[in-house]
Parts: sequence; C-alpha cells; structure tokens
Amino acid sequence: MPTPTVPQEVYQRHEREWQMLREAIAKSQQMDKGVKDDPEIAEDRNGWPSKDMHQ
Repeated sequence: MPTPTVPQEVYQRHEREWQMLREAIAKSQQMDKGVKDDPEIAEDRNGWPSKDMHQ
C-alpha cells in the first residue's frame, strides 16, 4: 500500500508559512535583544511603568 502524500501546492504553501514564522521569530528575538540593552525600553515593553512615572 503506497504512503499518502501531500499535494505539492499544499506543501509549498505551508513551507512559505513556516518561513514567514521563522523570520518573524528571528525578528522578534533581535528586537528583544535590543530591548535588553536599554533598560528603560525594556520596562516599557514589559508593561511596567516607565521611570518617569516614579518621579
């Protein structure tokens, strides 16, 4: 009995979707790395009040 296969167009569409997800994750990780370098931005992105509100 032959192994069922996925049609080529479905496979290619899913490959494109996975590639977009991989790129979005990489971009997000780069942004997170940049945020860690600037503590004030990190606080704002994490939902914490900025330092200005404490003064």
